Amino acid sequence: MKRWLVRHAMCCRFFVSCLAFSARELNLRFQGALFATNARTFKQRPSPVAIRNKPLATGDNDASIHNNWESSGAKSAREKTNPMPITGYDPAAIEEFYDRRPFQVGWRLNSLGLPLLGWWMRLLMDKALGINENEEVQRKRGAELREHLVQSKSVALIKSGQALSLRPDIIKNNIWANELGKLVDAVGSFSDLEAMAIMKQGLADLKPRLESSDTRKSIAPSKSKRSVNQIEALVASDDVLSLFEFYNDNRAVASASIGQVYKARIRSGPQLEAAIGPVEAAKWGGKVCAIKIQRPDVEASASLDMYLLRRTAMWLSKVRGGDLPQIADAFGMQLFGELDYVREANNCDRFGELYGDWSDVMVPRACNSLTRQKVLVMEWVDGEKGPWKGKDGIDIVKIGLRCSVDQLMTTGLFHADPHRGNLLKTPSGKLAFIDFGMMADISEEDRYGFF
Repeated sequence: MKRWLVRHAMCCRFFVSCLAFSARELNLRFQGALFATNARTFKQRPSPVAIRNKPLATGDNDASIHNNWESSGAKSAREKTNPMPITGYDPAAIEEFYDRRPFQVGWRLNSLGLPLLGWWMRLLMDKALGINENEEVQRKRGAELREHLVQSKSVALIKSGQALSLRPDIIKNNIWANELGKLVDAVGSFSDLEAMAIMKQGLADLKPRLESSDTRKSIAPSKSKRSVNQIEALVASDDVLSLFEFYNDNRAVASASIGQVYKARIRSGPQLEAAIGPVEAAKWGGKVCAIKIQRPDVEASASLDMYLLRRTAMWLSKVRGGDLPQIADAFGMQLFGELDYVREANNCDRFGELYGDWSDVMVPRACNSLTRQKVLVMEWVDGEKGPWKGKDGIDIVKIGLRCSVDQLMTTGLFHADPHRGNLLKTPSGKLAFIDFGMMADISEEDRYGFF
């Protein structure tokens, strides 16, 4: 606990000192301090798998459409509700599973390690030739490192690269840090057709409601001289997908380490009412939304990566001492918590209850009735990613600092991943939070330790 409080005290000192820096430096340091707190504050709670996979809304025609993860009784306006449990990460089960599959582990280890070994050999060659200090060479090596992490398709490695981009003091190279910073929103996309299939499967529980209603109709593809592509034909012919009118020619508008994002408008009408109920349909019909769809097989990939990471931590702990497997498990819990979009939607609701009424903060609502474990639907937010320059940039960073101090000191619901891809400056000058996968709950006792 003493080490935990020291770490958070350093974070508080950071909040005070960083006002003197530029907007870009503030953004980088801001993320680094917050990321460090997350491993200490995640706690696993047991939960049946059936509860985890159950959608937050049932679609029934009543007012109580959301699952309640808090105890009954009145709560004050500034008191956070209890989080959904993190499930899915079982280090003992992962270890037992992959101990019996040495060839699969060896293949993964080679596919991750050999490209990085080649990259390291090129670094040694640069040093031997005396060109390792050349800025263009450093930029090239930084880009190569980023490409290796992207091509590995390893969520754990990409997340680690994102974290290192905020700590140039660790990697001792600002150019590499800038290159790794591109991992925030440039990790490559997967097939849009495959994404539509994942979304269709995720929302399959809506299909019986649509089939049993007398409002079924196919949405004709948009009339134009161009040919209708395969994705548009799929969306138009499917009862579930046709609830949405996709922008950008049915293609992703952004990609991240765990999923990619589509922009769409939820079609209002009898079909939507049949799918999610009239109350929810009245709330969401006609709304422009962001749809985040999880990458295929990301959970299996994360499990294998955590096996390798944990085995490495166990070996290092024997050589160097310390409880490194526990640190690896904290990272694993955080990672698997981000893989559950139902939990992220719940985090969004909890954060909105606390900060949605701030005049200079924007928290989008999650559409719980259309959110599932691998599909997240929430309000679309128009805004500008950082770094923000000039006085407006400094104002936005001050809002973020004030909000984060309130999270640490007052409410205890801590947004632990505020990098430039998750924060937007809206046209009205508000600070918008748009990703709630990595959140930490800080107990009241620990918050009192700050004072």
